[in-house]
Amino acid sequence: MSANRSRLLFACLAAAFSLNAQAAALTAGSPPSSAPTTFLDTKSGKIEGFMPDVAAEVAKRQHLEINYTAIPFSTLIQSVIAGKIDMIVAGMTPTEERAKRITFSQPVTAFGAGLVVRDDNKKTYNSWQDVKGDIVGTMAGTDYTQSLMASGIAKEVKVYDSPADMTRDLSLGRIAAGMNDYPILKAQEKAGGLKGMHVIDGYKPEHVSPMAFGVKKGNDKLMAEINSALTAMKDDGTLQTIKTKWGMP
Repeated sequence: MSANRSRLLFACLAAAFSLNAQAAALTAGSPPSSAPTTFLDTKSGKIEGFMPDVAAEVAKRQHLEINYTAIPFSTLIQSVIAGKIDMIVAGMTPTEERAKRITFSQPVTAFGAGLVVRDDNKKTYNSWQDVKGDIVGTMAGTDYTQSLMASGIAKEVKVYDSPADMTRDLSLGRIAAGMNDYPILKAQEKAGGLKGMHVIDGYKPEHVSPMAFGVKKGNDKLMAEINSALTAMKDDGTLQTIKTKWGMP
């Protein structure tokens, strides 16, 4: 083989390798302030948490590379539909309405909403029926926000984009209670972010919902890779190990 033909062959192989490498690189969107599900580590500048750890194991098994961008929960679905991201890595429930817009993976875990109140609030809260007459804060884009609004139980439902904004208003007495994913509230409490407030451990959520990854409709190859890895991780115990690490159910 001549030197010119060798160089040409090498160039073609290099180009093919480059294209494959680019195809394997994904952009994932995650909320930056939903620890322990997903959060932005201010020291490393990276998105971390339970769902990113699961996604990292999926990527490892399927020879993928995931790059993260911080996106508010309420705009994740539109971001994946618009092609700004390839994958939603968040504590998102695959509701019927959401499933009409994007494709969800098999469930990764499941949990319900928790309730946080000020320490001087002596009212008993066993279920969301007990928020009757209260002004309640919830997180934008969550399924229980819509359910609570539709129920008409609360006097008023205030919607927030970040857990910190909600708990700030709670501490100032602008709302009587705050509703968010139970693991997120417990992580805030453990980190000392709920001074003068506490999570009600005896509160029973209206629904316990599954959490899953999401991709754009039509991206069947990526979804098949995600589901294949998740099945294997459930079978070999890897998923349970990650759940235990982050205190997830």
